[in-house]
Amino acid sequence: MAKFTHETDIYGYCVLRNEDLDAIHEATLELMEEYGLQIHGKEALDIYAGAGCEVNYESDRVKFPRNLIIDAIEACPAEFTLCGRDPKHDTLVGGKRVAYKNFGTGVFILDPYTHELRETTKQDLCDVARFCDAMEACDVFSIAVTAGDVNQKVRSLHEAEAVLNNLTKNFAHDLEGIKNTKRFIDMAAAIQGGYDKLRERPIITMGACPNSPLEINENETSIIKLSAEYGLPIDILSMGLCGGTTPATLAGTLVCTNAEILGGIVLAQIINRGNPILYGTSTTIMDMKTAQSPVGAPEHALCGAAVGQLGHYYGIPTNVGGT
Repeated sequence: MAKFTHETDIYGYCVLRNEDLDAIHEATLELMEEYGLQIHGKEALDIYAGAGCEVNYESDRVKFPRNLIIDAIEACPAEFTLCGRDPKHDTLVGGKRVAYKNFGTGVFILDPYTHELRETTKQDLCDVARFCDAMEACDVFSIAVTAGDVNQKVRSLHEAEAVLNNLTKNFAHDLEGIKNTKRFIDMAAAIQGGYDKLRERPIITMGACPNSPLEINENETSIIKLSAEYGLPIDILSMGLCGGTTPATLAGTLVCTNAEILGGIVLAQIINRGNPILYGTSTTIMDMKTAQSPVGAPEHALCGAAVGQLGHYYGIPTNVGGT
């Protein structure tokens, strides 16, 4: 078995003890071996099967050999650069380094001129991108507000165009549909001067979000597959709700979160060993009174701190929302 690190001097506050990290890791391996994940998309299922996973094509159930999981973890780079369109904005992540990006995605904005609450537009996104590009405290940008005034079927491409024309930092984006994802990569490659240049200096980070509990849909497996083929950094980010889509206990939620992220990591590393990965979460509790996801809840910070420890345990750079 691989030896993972218990060094936690990077953290000012540790939620998990060393034995907790080991227990969550072991429980995750047992879950992925014995129960597995529901993963959609025949191409992805074929890739898993070819690597030695037990795949049930009728139920889309994938069970993972633990040696494959550990090998995928070890294949992830401990550090890598999130490249900016302007190299002065390159951001090295991993180890004890800390970088910041904006939160998202807002659908309403308080108009700075009329002071009215309204739906966000593509122009709002252009403005926010320029604002964050000028902020020293913002190292990487993700979609802060949605372009609510464009055709929804291609909205993610409008958002990509708005940001790429107003940003010189690394741009993290997740899209709906494999065609839109490929077009987004095409846009970034055109900026960089070709696909080889984009692979050398990837100015975009791709996002893929599993569906809690324990599911990765076809859109996300397609994004992981395509991104890994182009060697692009992938932020695999679980957004479970404690007591809603994941167990009510922090420990149980961490096991589910870990399994979902590792399931995506395995796919990426099978396709392109050594592909840069961000181990991500924006997990919080479900408000039992309103059924909403309160990102300001103390439990959100606890989940984020715990996932930060797990990422450090595995030696994978992390992306934690809401901290």
